[in-house]
Amino acid sequence: MKEIRNVAIVGAGTMGHSLAQVFAQGGHPVRLYSRREETRSNAMRLIASNLATAAELGILEKDAPEAVLGRIRTTDRVEEAGEDADFVIEAIVEDVEVKKNVFKALDDACPPETILASNTSYLDIFGFLKTSRPDRILITHWFAPPHIVPLVEIVPGPETAPEIVETVKTLLLGLGKKPMVLKTFLSGFIANRLQTVLRNEVLFLLDSGYATAEQIDEATKASFGLRLPILGLVKRMDYTGLDLQQKFLANRSTDPSAKASSETIDKLVSEGKLGVKNGAGFYDYGGRSPEEIMKERDVKLIKLREFLRELGELD
Repeated sequence: MKEIRNVAIVGAGTMGHSLAQVFAQGGHPVRLYSRREETRSNAMRLIASNLATAAELGILEKDAPEAVLGRIRTTDRVEEAGEDADFVIEAIVEDVEVKKNVFKALDDACPPETILASNTSYLDIFGFLKTSRPDRILITHWFAPPHIVPLVEIVPGPETAPEIVETVKTLLLGLGKKPMVLKTFLSGFIANRLQTVLRNEVLFLLDSGYATAEQIDEATKASFGLRLPILGLVKRMDYTGLDLQQKFLANRSTDPSAKASSETIDKLVSEGKLGVKNGAGFYDYGGRSPEEIMKERDVKLIKLREFLRELGELD
């Protein structure tokens, strides 16, 4: 595969300006497209501010922001953005017709070997994009702000070549990101589907008057939110015990429409895998004792809790 050097970002808004920063910080020449001069100017101001913050925190050398900004060129022409690009990310409005038009322009403007990616959050681009390079089309779904949040969900289409997926994954790893390759398209992918469920329940609590915004945020940060960076959502069930999870599922008082069982949990329990308590559940704990496993968890949680208290987030 040809080395990915030149990068183009189509769309200079909330996601686009930050994506341009990520690649420029990684040493790539970047062309940042927006048809509006105001958007382009605002994007460069935001990037400069982001870089200044990183320099203040010691993440970047003091003279690094100027060099990073020097790698970014803005343009109001898609043709100019794509003419020598090795990799392009589209980060525009979630509108089928607009995306179709942009990808048609990119397909015409870019060299044949250019990889074209979309940052769409939920659209199945593989069902409506028409290009001469279906083997070089994929989704790279980033999270705001991309210059800080590590995860990038990579979603190949039915015709995407495996070597293209590997090339993009390698590129993202080189930028310090955490690429996660999905097997196939699923609207919302992983993280957004989980966030959507939480958002809907938050709005139910607010709309029904059960809790205030402040109460919901405090409850989140002072309970399961503290555990999430350490245990995630799945490993946390191992600590509770999968046999207990079976009982929790049978109690549907908080959501009568929910399933009363899980085929995955039932299978693990039938195999004697109950979680941390006996050394294996969703995860294998390598023969360590429950005391050892829980001590490791507790040390991490205590350190995180104290750090958050220092920031004033767990007063």
